[in-house]
Amino acid sequence: QRVAPGVMAGDLMRDFALDGALLGTLSAAYFYAYAAVQIPAGLFMDRLDPVRLLAVAALLAALGAAIFGLAPFYGPAVAGRALVGAGVGVAYIGSLKIAAHYLPPERFGLVAGFTLTAGTLGAILGQAPLALLVASAGWRGTMLTTAVVAVLLALAIGLARPRRRGRGRTSPSTRAVLLTILGRRETWLLIGITGALGPPILAFAGLWGVPFLQQVYGFPAARAGLLTSLLLLAWSIGGPLSGALSDAVGRRPVLLGGALVQLAGWATIASLPGPLLLAAALVVLGLGGGTMVVAFALARDRFGETAAATASGIVNSAVLLVGAAIQTLLGMLLDLGWRGELLEGARIYPEEAWRLAWTVTLAAPVFGVLMAWLLPRVSRPVGRGHG
Repeated sequence: QRVAPGVMAGDLMRDFALDGALLGTLSAAYFYAYAAVQIPAGLFMDRLDPVRLLAVAALLAALGAAIFGLAPFYGPAVAGRALVGAGVGVAYIGSLKIAAHYLPPERFGLVAGFTLTAGTLGAILGQAPLALLVASAGWRGTMLTTAVVAVLLALAIGLARPRRRGRGRTSPSTRAVLLTILGRRETWLLIGITGALGPPILAFAGLWGVPFLQQVYGFPAARAGLLTSLLLLAWSIGGPLSGALSDAVGRRPVLLGGALVQLAGWATIASLPGPLLLAAALVVLGLGGGTMVVAFALARDRFGETAAATASGIVNSAVLLVGAAIQTLLGMLLDLGWRGELLEGARIYPEEAWRLAWTVTLAAPVFGVLMAWLLPRVSRPVGRGHG
């Protein structure tokens, strides 16, 4: 769902008569809603049954996908995307909460990485395979199919019967938890890091990557989706690798290295390189972006299992809020360079417009390097006694 608009960008522009900024806003509605539920979802996950919450969230996502697929005009389409984002927004936090409860701190980074891998595999299926489905069933039929799948997923989750956790200790009040988390300088640095590392990748994979590859390199939709899947595959590999490495050597150096790697990747893409170098840059971007999961591991280190979901929700909010904003911003930058060319109702942007958009994106990893540099130098898992 997160990357679906990128595959169907031309169809959406044509059917709803959208420019780049409006298309970016349509895609961003998912991220704004996702971000809005992060802190409430974290608080509920820390106090209620995660399984029931996940089942309800899947039903909400199904409703949103159906509304989006049936939308007669732009407004309902935005509302549908927002409902999908709200439903999906619970899943990642729930996974981290379960991992924080059942696993020792020194293994949390690795598991957080594999959680990213699981989510990214779905995004990979939302590229080349989804492009083929859209070509055969249309974008509306595709979205209605995903709605049915989400209903089946909700039923499967609802039938799960995990062991109930004990309630031997009382959870602190919501106000106390929020004040503790938001009162730490480290929290704001982590918000800055995740807001720098994840959103540019989401903007590329979720919306602008496929049109970029089609318009600048002349790739057909399926091949463009395949290259975008390469970025997501590298991201899914970078997550567990970064998590395991941070469990061994500490959180800060891995986050700093990931930001530097992303800086190199975006600089290469902004130069509009040849196809082979472009593919290599996408792999570099994905591997560097995978280090984002280390921020969630560090949040768990600092605030413990009882507040793990809330802390993760706060940190993850930055990814979605910035991810939403950057999609619209890139659309506005592209519209500035548009020369009036249309193809089947969709805007065609010149190379100069794409170069400007990706050059501005370089600001994100630069900011990420600064935030990672300011983190405390001792940042190994608390389970190892390093604080």
